[in-house]
Order: sequence, then C-alpha cells, then structure tokens
Amino acid sequence: LRARYLIACERIPEAMALIKSCINHPDISKDLYFHQALFTCLYMSPLEDQLFQEVLTDCKSGIEIICNTEKEGKTTLALQLCESFLVPQLQNGDMYCIWDLIFIWSKLQLKSNPSKQVFVDQCYQLLRIATNIRVIFPFMKVIKDEVGEDGLQICVEICGCALQLDLREDPHMKSLIYKTIAHFLPNDLEILRICALSIFFLERTLESYYTVEHLYKCADEEYNECTSSVQNRVRFELLPILKKGLFFDPEFWNFLMIKQNCLALLGDKA
Repeated sequence: LRARYLIACERIPEAMALIKSCINHPDISKDLYFHQALFTCLYMSPLEDQLFQEVLTDCKSGIEIICNTEKEGKTTLALQLCESFLVPQLQNGDMYCIWDLIFIWSKLQLKSNPSKQVFVDQCYQLLRIATNIRVIFPFMKVIKDEVGEDGLQICVEICGCALQLDLREDPHMKSLIYKTIAHFLPNDLEILRICALSIFFLERTLESYYTVEHLYKCADEEYNECTSSVQNRVRFELLPILKKGLFFDPEFWNFLMIKQNCLALLGDKA
C-alpha cells in the first residue's frame, strides 16, 4: 500500500527505494507486484533507459507482469516492458517464451499504433536484431494474422530473405522454409515443384520423393498473375532464390530424367 501511495504521489525515488528493499527480501520478492512496480517507477523516472538493464525476472513472470500492466490501462508501459524482455531474447537467439512475447508485443504495438505499415516496419526492425533464424515463424504468424492479404506477400518475402542466409549447417531449417513457401503458395505449380525437389535434396526420404512424383504427374499449368497470391515482382524475385537450392534446373529435364536422378540419390531406399 505504501508503494502504491508513493507512486500515485509521484515520489519516485522513495518508491524505488522501498520497492528495491522488498525485492531483496526472500519472501516478499515472490510477489510479482514489486517487480511490476519497479518497471512503473523506471518508466516514470528520468532513468527510463534503465528499463532494459533492470529486468529482474524470467520471461514467464515477465509475461504476467506485462499482462497485469496492460489490464491497468498502461499500454505504453506494457509495450516497453514487452520489448525489454523481447529484445534481449532476440539478440541472444533464445527461443524461450518467444512465441508468447511476439504475440503479446504484436497486440500491444497495434493498440499503441493501429497503422499496419508501422507494424510491419517494427517487425522488420526486430527481425534485423534477431540472431536465431527460427524467430521468422512467430513473426510471420503475427504478420499474416494482423496484416491480412498483404501479410502473405510479406511472409513470402521473409522466407526468400531467409533462404539467402548461410543455412548449410541447418538443413532441417532450410527444408522447413521450403515447406512454408509451398504452404503459402499452394496454387503455384512451378514453385511447388521447385520446393518439393529442394526438400527432397535435403531430406532424401521416400515421402519427399513421392511428393515430387505427385507434383510432376500433375498436368503443367501456365502461371496466371490474376490468380496468384503474390505480386509478379515477388514471384520472379523468389524463383532464382529457390533454384539456387537445386542440383539442376528442372526446366531442362523431363520427369523421366528427374525420376532417375532422384532414385539414384535415394540409393538403397529406392
């Protein structure tokens, strides 16, 4: 009660002294209110930049603090608290609670500023500081959910950028990106075939071969810009990126040649 009173009166130095004493107490420190109150004091003080340096709880507790702060109607503070947990996680490549943090951050960001363009720009800024490529998946999820039709195109572009990174040490991740692109563009037979071949080259499994065989047995289709989920520009930028993962350009081979070479790569499994 005393801490609440001091904060309400904006006697921040006294409130911080009291709250830090409580946080240092072995029993009282278990109450998340004092950690939340410390962030509130930092936000109200001239030392706001300390917010990132004074995170005293783990992410699960941090998420509870963020949600409690939002319930009190302090959206701006909740957003800053969320970023104070999210930014170090992205910089360290830590995936712990990252899906929850990105989801909460997206809701707070849009509540703070409803502009979809600003939201996408902020997502790109956070992606630039990320050191673990796996964070593209939660970011693509919130972009697709919040931005609508344009969000799909942005997600395809993010996948294209990710494929240009050095993923030789992480073939599983590379395969996952190809599968994601195929999921985003289910009506583009040319891209589906390239993705299926690329996945086969990475996985060398019967299942991935059957997918290649099924797609090449489908009747060829002319690309129709009118029915495409993405702009022509995005598609034609994506195609050469995808073809870099192939052992050959399938445009110059018929299915019989592709089949023979795939079966040779399968070895005994064939």
